[in-house]
Amino acid sequence: MNTTGSLVDVLRTQVAHLVHELAERDSVLHERTRHLRVAQALAHLGSWEWEIEGGAVRCSSELYRIFGREPGVDLLTFDGLMTAVFQEDRDRIIASINHALSGRVSYDVEYRIVRPNGEVRTIHSCAEVLRDDGGKPCRMSGSVQDITERARSEAMLRSSQEKLRQALQASGIGLWDWNTHTSEIVLSEEWKRQLGYEKTELTDSFETWEGLLHPEDRARVIGYLRDSVREHHEEYRQEYRLRHKDGTYRWIESRAALVTEADGRRIRFLGSHMDITDRKRMEQAVRESEDRYRTLVDLSPSGVFVFREEQTAYVNHRGALLLGAPDPSALLGRTMFDFLHPDYHRDVRDNAHQVLAGSVSVHSAERIFLKTDGTPIPVQMEAARIVWDGTPAMIVLISDVTERKKAEEALRVSEERFAKAFEASPHLILISELETGQLVEVNDAACQLLGYRKEEIQGQLIWDIEVWGVAEAQIRFRDRLKRAGSVRNLEVSLCARNGDVRRFLLSSEVIELKGRPCRVTVADDVTDRMRAEDELRRSHALLRQVIDGSPNFIFAKDREGRFTMANKAVAECYGTTVDDLIGQTDADFNPHWDEVEFSREKDLQVMASLQECFIPEEKFTDWSGKTRWLQTIKRPIVDDHGRFRMVLGSSTDITERKRMEEMLLQQEQDLNAALQDRERISQDLHDDVLQSVYAAGLGLEACRSMVNRQPALAADCLMGTLEQAIGQLNHVIENIRNFISGLKPRVVRGGDFVADLRTLVQTMCDASSIRCRVRIDNAVGPHLSTESAFHLINVVREALSNALRHSHATRITVSLRQLLGSVRMTVVDNGIGFNPKSVQGIGHGLENMAARAHKAGGVFAVRSEPHRGTRILLDLPKEPSAYFN
Repeated sequence: MNTTGSLVDVLRTQVAHLVHELAERDSVLHERTRHLRVAQALAHLGSWEWEIEGGAVRCSSELYRIFGREPGVDLLTFDGLMTAVFQEDRDRIIASINHALSGRVSYDVEYRIVRPNGEVRTIHSCAEVLRDDGGKPCRMSGSVQDITERARSEAMLRSSQEKLRQALQASGIGLWDWNTHTSEIVLSEEWKRQLGYEKTELTDSFETWEGLLHPEDRARVIGYLRDSVREHHEEYRQEYRLRHKDGTYRWIESRAALVTEADGRRIRFLGSHMDITDRKRMEQAVRESEDRYRTLVDLSPSGVFVFREEQTAYVNHRGALLLGAPDPSALLGRTMFDFLHPDYHRDVRDNAHQVLAGSVSVHSAERIFLKTDGTPIPVQMEAARIVWDGTPAMIVLISDVTERKKAEEALRVSEERFAKAFEASPHLILISELETGQLVEVNDAACQLLGYRKEEIQGQLIWDIEVWGVAEAQIRFRDRLKRAGSVRNLEVSLCARNGDVRRFLLSSEVIELKGRPCRVTVADDVTDRMRAEDELRRSHALLRQVIDGSPNFIFAKDREGRFTMANKAVAECYGTTVDDLIGQTDADFNPHWDEVEFSREKDLQVMASLQECFIPEEKFTDWSGKTRWLQTIKRPIVDDHGRFRMVLGSSTDITERKRMEEMLLQQEQDLNAALQDRERISQDLHDDVLQSVYAAGLGLEACRSMVNRQPALAADCLMGTLEQAIGQLNHVIENIRNFISGLKPRVVRGGDFVADLRTLVQTMCDASSIRCRVRIDNAVGPHLSTESAFHLINVVREALSNALRHSHATRITVSLRQLLGSVRMTVVDNGIGFNPKSVQGIGHGLENMAARAHKAGGVFAVRSEPHRGTRILLDLPKEPSAYFN
């Protein structure tokens, strides 16, 4: 029992202790809560707690105050809290809460709320998300602070800073702040912009500024800056050049002041930065203008004097030179009348008073000045009022008119000469008053051409003289003259008094004669010239028709290869017109550079040599892509002094002839190949098979002696058999020989050979436009062997083929005649010829002909020179008649 009571006392004591402890803690918690409310109220900081599952929201009293509501009214749910948020900010608040609940970011946001009285406040809210053991969000606690005044201050600050930035930018002033102790420097955005850089393109450092300095300014600027830092100058001002982003240098005026820090140290320069490049240029322009003006005055062709209070205050070098003074200083201080002829003193004194009084702006007159040695000189004097060193003065310009006086005299003499030339001119010349049209002067040529006497028309109105063939032409001439003031080479028809109408080129110009505006009209009789020009135009038109009607290409080019003339054949080949072709080159139409370069090379050859150039063949591709072959002749056209003017060319289309030659060449090559195969086969039969048979025959002949040593009966039997075998072998040999003869080309002796040769020449020449002549002695045939005839006809074929294909001849002659001990064959053409030495090793035609002549035991020769034709000779020995038996 006592034990139980003791236990109860212990429990009572502990419970009382716990109750006391809880009371103390509750008191402390209440006190802390009160302190928190006071702190929140002082800091304008409210707090809230949101139960996510239930949706309940607990808010502090300060939060209610911030939201302008009574505690416990509204805001007790999440939706109630959201209704107080500014409409445009709600979606952003909800998105921020969702991001915080997902754990991606913390909740820290600024937004606006609307109090019940309509007042809008700016709020800064922070919160953290509390999660259960499973990591699921269960509660969200946060704070709310009213930052309306701070937001307003920041907005005002931003506005003020923006206005300052705009003002600095508008005034073109950049700012810089340099700590001389740490070398830290801050460069404003405008400072960098003036040099073409964005804010982030230049680092704020002393080295950046130093690196932009002009090399010529760097030592001076850095030295002065260091002196300012060392000696603590109150003000700093320098002008120097900094490198712009585009590489140019800009003049900068930099000013700064030394600022005292809070601790009393003076280690910072605050400065401004202004681009004064334009000002520098203007100052330079002003200096240059002053220098130019001073130079112009010093170098003026007129003497320049400045008289102040009638004494010379300034005179330039020209003025001293005009008056014969050694230098301008010798004339300073002297009066104006010391230089003036006494006859003009009174007039000049009166004129000077008027100028200085402002009665006249500029006084101009001719006067006589006196040199220092007393020599008078006529001058043109111009005087005006100026201010010199703050006092009224007069500037006088004098020009020596001695030469002008001489020129006026020369003009008088010239007018006399003009009068003589006027009368002697073969052209019609009329001078009339501009306003009235009254004739003032008429020369003899005008009277003669128009059929009037001078006294009949001089003094008359030019419009009243009936010389115009058409009235409209007269009106057109008058209107044009009034509108333009002059007429040049107007073609008109004028009618003489006898009715003869002639063509004139009329020119008229306005002149001043004795102070009156007059018109001088000159007419050139071009009647005969125009008739000649009309005839020339008709001749050109006829020539144009002839040229355009030709199927050949006819053209002319200048030194640069441009077409100056071309006929329709050329234009159609290029797929254009003649007008569009003129002024263009081959390269403008032909994309094949090898053809263009070849043609240009030949043009240049003609220009350089001034000699005709014959082009046997040149390839040309027309506008459709078709390849043509042309035979062209180009000649130089020179002027009267023998200098080159242009290239004249004419081309003939030889495409069809070229195609026939290629076909003929191919047939000849095929025939030669077949003949070579037949000759090779016959040679193989002769050298191999027939020789083997001969050897067998010789073996059989050797058996005769062996058979004779046998008994008579057996020998007769064997001999009969042997004779039969030898006979059969001879028959085989004869058949092989006949077969070999059958493989050789059919060439017979006598008249048949001559007929075959004529047929060969006629067949080859029929496909060509070249005229061929055949001169063959019919008695030659029996004097040639079959072998000689075979080789001769092949030599003729080769020589004739070459002449037809390559000689570009107009005539070919083939002859065959007897000589004393030989037969001579010649093939002669009048073509372009060639140098036999230059073709050695190029082709096999000449070598084949020489080889055949050698096989036939004859002599072969070629004689040719460029532009002098070609002669092929073959001499074959005559064959004795016994050979044919």
